[in-house]
Amino acid sequence: MITGAARYVQLSRDLRHLLNGEWVTHILVALSLGSLYYHELHGAIQGMTTWDPWTGTEHEIQSRALSRTLGRMRTAGLVDRTVVRPFPRTVAYSLTPAAIELLDSGRPLVEWAEKHLDLIERMQKARLEQKRRLSGWDDSEPLEDH
Repeated sequence: MITGAARYVQLSRDLRHLLNGEWVTHILVALSLGSLYYHELHGAIQGMTTWDPWTGTEHEIQSRALSRTLGRMRTAGLVDRTVVRPFPRTVAYSLTPAAIELLDSGRPLVEWAEKHLDLIERMQKARLEQKRRLSGWDDSEPLEDH
């Protein structure tokens, strides 16, 4: 049995894999206020900020990506899927108690990020500069700010 620091590292890695995916956080936040039909969930995610300062690009969630991510989250036990009407098929998604607990547990990390925005912004700028150098962008060309 792994204990101590090694167990902490292992569980941190496991958590990172559980939450891996571009849209996982969006889905958790969108469903945090209650159950949503698929189209409502898709719209809620589209309504969230989709500008990614880490890559310098705008992202929109595609239906296929949403379906695939919801499937992974159901398998992980984070999201419940309820068939509301069999024909025409209407389904609603909601968070499991474990997902609600996960969101509550993550609040201190988000508060830490808010407190240390300077560190995050420093890394975002460094990543965009690296992208600029690797892609051969003209250094005099400003990156689009959002």
